[in-house]
Amino acid sequence: MPILNPGRLAAARALMRAEKGYHADDALLDAIEPGSKDMGLARALTFGVLRRRGALDKLLGAFARDPVHKLDPNVRVAARIGLFELHCMRTPPHAAVDQAVQLTRVLRRPRAAGFVNAVLRKGGAGYLPDDPLLDHPNWMVRRWKERYGEEAVTAWCARMAEAAPLAVCLATADSEAPEGEPATANGVLVPGVRWVDAKGRVDELPGFESGAWWVMDPAAAAAADLLEAQTGERVLDACAAPGGKTLRLASQGADVVATDRRLSRLERVQESLDRTGLQAALEKVDWNKDQPQLGTFDAVLVDAPCTGLGTTRRHPEIRWSRQASDPLAQSLLQGVILANASLRVKPGGRLVYAVCSPEPEEGRDVVEEFLSRRPEWRLDAELETAPPQSHEDAFYAARLVHQA
Repeated sequence: MPILNPGRLAAARALMRAEKGYHADDALLDAIEPGSKDMGLARALTFGVLRRRGALDKLLGAFARDPVHKLDPNVRVAARIGLFELHCMRTPPHAAVDQAVQLTRVLRRPRAAGFVNAVLRKGGAGYLPDDPLLDHPNWMVRRWKERYGEEAVTAWCARMAEAAPLAVCLATADSEAPEGEPATANGVLVPGVRWVDAKGRVDELPGFESGAWWVMDPAAAAAADLLEAQTGERVLDACAAPGGKTLRLASQGADVVATDRRLSRLERVQESLDRTGLQAALEKVDWNKDQPQLGTFDAVLVDAPCTGLGTTRRHPEIRWSRQASDPLAQSLLQGVILANASLRVKPGGRLVYAVCSPEPEEGRDVVEEFLSRRPEWRLDAELETAPPQSHEDAFYAARLVHQA
């Protein structure tokens, strides 16, 4: 009996946790040691299956008597991994089948081993659909087509079949960093952000340990830049973790106060500040219910919690864990956070509301509802990066001005 590769087992465990709502990156770290020699395989299988899940299920469904969603989760994940290896990796066919069968047994479904073996032998000779729209839920594709058109959505979904290159934000213009190309958001150059085609661990790349740069999507950087923070201004980053926007604002010379509702998330922000040598004051605040005594600010950034549907290229598990009703449900919390954080802006000051989601319920609709209730505020500028023109995430951001 062949020995199961630990990377395949880790991928299976990560994929099953992702189906329960966990982030794939976090699930992988729980399933396998970061320095393991099998981490590369585990990561390739986990994210590959998530990106091609729709097509894999289409092929799997052609050879399974029951609908795919009714299959035992352990059996389903073993079959998906096997089919992905057969069609999308260089694994020899006999090894892909044998390992998937062994995975089924290790996952304590020995009676299904014959089923998985048969499905993979038939599926291996079959055709994996190449329609990129299949790899996204129907409700998502339908909504996007209505807004952006079929051609734009098809191109967008096709790009999401592959991992995006790494985007890094430089602490200074002459910072040591891996070679790369200037990054854009919505076709506009984002200063100090570049795409890097780098392999291996991020923390082992040149300049990371010395704090010369941090990982940051250009759309996220553009949202922070919409605040137009000036040297010496007192700026609040209301929902700061994991900290990229705090670092961006601090590197521009702002006097930043960064808040988040969990101490563990603020600890991540502090680690990044320590590594880069940048400065910001950290405070634990839940803007859904707290009214902190922080004084007022020249400018406030509210990067609100959201569905994250604009980040599904980097986090493909989000496609499958969200429902069509989630954007509207999320907007209720977002409206409260925006209203509470706006009270901390000085008369004449600025506020940027941002979400990493293209859905109007979470973006423009929240802003319009806020403005309808607060006549002392006006809309000054907007940023929208959906559908992305390059590799950036799909963001919405709006700059509001408090009319003194």
